[in-house]
Amino acid sequence: MSDVNRAKRSFIDAWVTQQSVIKALAVREMQARYGRDNIGFLWVVAEPLMLATVITSLHQLAESGPYSGGLAPYPFTLTGYCIFIIFRNSFNRSEGAFHGIGALFYHSQITAFDILASRSLVEMIGTVLAYALLCAVGIMLGFMELPVRPLYLYAAILAMALMTHGMCMIVAAVTYTNHLIGRFVHAFSYFMFPLSGAFFTVNFLPPWARSVMLWNPMVTIFETARYGLFVNATPAYIYPEFIIGFIMLMWCWGLVAIRNVRKHIHVN
Repeated sequence: MSDVNRAKRSFIDAWVTQQSVIKALAVREMQARYGRDNIGFLWVVAEPLMLATVITSLHQLAESGPYSGGLAPYPFTLTGYCIFIIFRNSFNRSEGAFHGIGALFYHSQITAFDILASRSLVEMIGTVLAYALLCAVGIMLGFMELPVRPLYLYAAILAMALMTHGMCMIVAAVTYTNHLIGRFVHAFSYFMFPLSGAFFTVNFLPPWARSVMLWNPMVTIFETARYGLFVNATPAYIYPEFIIGFIMLMWCWGLVAIRNVRKHIHVN
């Protein structure tokens, strides 16, 4: 076997092993969080489903205001809130994520990245399934239509998940050694709620505010999602190069951070 084939085989084996590890950790995370009583693992979907239903119903009862740029209130609010849940839930749970997990590192295949990836995967799957269910209900009730540009919508969801995971790696590493910063994690997620672009369009903002808000990567992610969902949405505020660059920055920073903090995590 040539060196190239050997290296390729080694990479494939390592990739398969890491996938198996992340899946096993995801199942462990769901069992530890929800247990096996009542509906068990279905709480992964039920929790974001209930939250999104309440928020979306409240907005549906009200007329579509100018903040939404004339877009239908049900899909506008549902999409914004569900995509933001991906960030909020994962980001909040990343604080102190490395505390009490020393025993897991007895297994040489498990890394700090795998632990955080499994948690992010659980949050994303639950939220996306809840979003799909509520979209199906909205379509059946006539509150919304199928996405007109679905690839843009999928790209926005994936971009939010990747960006959030990069930020989670940074937060998990920093809060392991600095408990003071951990106090601000939940406050930051609530602070980002009105500034994320989940419940307003950039067109609604005055010109001076648009140039400021577009420095927030979440805003252009939500603009991308709405362009994929609504036929009359504008692509004027979609900047893929900015989002890709920011995601790469978060991941590089996060990977370096968890590598440096790994030596401080003691195997119990």
